[in-house]
Amino acid sequence: MTTAAPQGWIISRQWDFLFFIGTPLLSLAVLLLAANYFTSADIALFVLAFFAVGHHLPGLMRAYGERELFGRYKARFIVAPLVIASFVSWSVFNGHLGFFIFLALWDMWHFFMQHYGFMRIYEVKRRRPSQLSARLDWWLTAVWFGYVIAASPHYLINFLERCHRYGFGLYTWIKPEYVFSLRDVMLYLALALSVVYVGNMVVERRRGAPIVWPKLAISATTFATVYYAYIVLEDVILGYAITALAHDIQYFAIVWIYNHGVLRRSRDLGRSFFRFLFADGRLRIVLFYLLLILAYGGIEALARATQNFLIYDIVKVLIATSAFMHYYYDGFMWKVGKKEIRQNLMDEASAERPCEEALPRRGWNALVTRWQNARTQWSVLSYGFETSKQVLYFGVPILFLAWTDARYSMSDVSAKEYLSRLAPSVAKAHDDLGIAYSRQGDFDRGIAAHQQAIAADSTYAQAYTHLGIAHSLKGDLKAAIGLHQQAIALEPELAQAHFNLGVEYAKMERLGEAIGAFERAVALDAGYGRAHLALAQTYKKMGNQPLAKRHWNRAHDLQAAVQRKDLSLSAMPWATGTPLKGDS
Repeated sequence: MTTAAPQGWIISRQWDFLFFIGTPLLSLAVLLLAANYFTSADIALFVLAFFAVGHHLPGLMRAYGERELFGRYKARFIVAPLVIASFVSWSVFNGHLGFFIFLALWDMWHFFMQHYGFMRIYEVKRRRPSQLSARLDWWLTAVWFGYVIAASPHYLINFLERCHRYGFGLYTWIKPEYVFSLRDVMLYLALALSVVYVGNMVVERRRGAPIVWPKLAISATTFATVYYAYIVLEDVILGYAITALAHDIQYFAIVWIYNHGVLRRSRDLGRSFFRFLFADGRLRIVLFYLLLILAYGGIEALARATQNFLIYDIVKVLIATSAFMHYYYDGFMWKVGKKEIRQNLMDEASAERPCEEALPRRGWNALVTRWQNARTQWSVLSYGFETSKQVLYFGVPILFLAWTDARYSMSDVSAKEYLSRLAPSVAKAHDDLGIAYSRQGDFDRGIAAHQQAIAADSTYAQAYTHLGIAHSLKGDLKAAIGLHQQAIALEPELAQAHFNLGVEYAKMERLGEAIGAFERAVALDAGYGRAHLALAQTYKKMGNQPLAKRHWNRAHDLQAAVQRKDLSLSAMPWATGTPLKGDS
């Protein structure tokens, strides 16, 4: 691999398609194929562990391996991890995980800014950009991405469910009607900006400026994929995994190319291990680089394998600290306007173009410069300033989210009522509300909510079986059986519906039919612990002790596996919103 790219490309036409332009579409194809063989939760956990956490490592390699960069931000690179880890540790070990909400918001911003960065790189490589084109790139990306998030009821509900779980209820101050209006406004604004964007391209083309086709291509593939993942694809967990995989692969590639560019300027700019990884593009070195990334991401899986909650909490602190550092460091390390970025990533001609940092500073900027120089000369002052800044950046938000969690009093019913109003067309929102009503004993309102879910989507099988549970709890077993059978007719492989049908048969002492339903549930889902437990109880009633014991043992083993999986599901919920223990 080499960074001596043809004009206008980061690597070359073919490699750019593989690592940057076509990556979103390739990620979409690969994970949609994987979804035929694995659950969305398992795919998301794999991507988020080995890729999302793993992709923190390349940026940290640059921060602590590039001598020039480390020298410029030495105090920040030393102080930030200590401050972040301290506040995250306090929060985790006091049972407050609201900082995951902070990470979720930063994750959205990070994804948007990486794409914008690629647009600017292609622009600078192809031509001398105008200030207007840069601003239009930013606004077009921000508004279209914001629209996709706002228009995706599944993603929005998923995120707000996390807010409810971690004790942050301020979102309920926003009336659902305002969200509907915001979606419309953002769509019209995005369309208007698109017209202005195209108009500006036409004007610039007439003035002799070339059209930057790679920039347009990466925008098209990225937003087509994001739109499909968040709006067309109703499985938001799989959708997030698709976009995360594309983002991570792009990041792996751009960091390697940049660090290689650093060492092309001078090997003295990198520490020894940094030089070993990035000095040349031999395949075995690149593969070792990828292996390190995957190994770094694997610390979560390794901690889960220990089955030790203390170890897992420690690793949770490490993962969250790593994520905060990644988002924070990337915010100031990767500005295209910086001369060294142009030197290491782009052609030498573009590196010499005037940029914002090269302009003389006057007035307030001059005061800022003198203050920075003073901090450089007085190391104690520098470290003190950085510590106070990091406390403000990270400590205050983390403490605020812990405070809201400690005082949070919204019930599950209130939260689900809000979400059902926010997404009236989403069957799952009404179905979840029905479950919440039934859990507090309000079966009539639970039935009404499940019926609303069916009205929103008559093919949503889970709503039928949940409606059956509500009727069963009211004592109407005949109606319950009919509804479970309807759910099975709609989705024959819905193991939960077969299990629920078996429960109704068992209540009616129709033990043979109950056994058949439970066996079908475990045939569809071998890890269905409750179904194995029900089989054990039913076989015991029938006097079949060997089969009862076998299913008791299997249920016990699966319960231990569930506890291990609960650990993994708590690792990165800010990203996936993976279903929680006790959710139906």
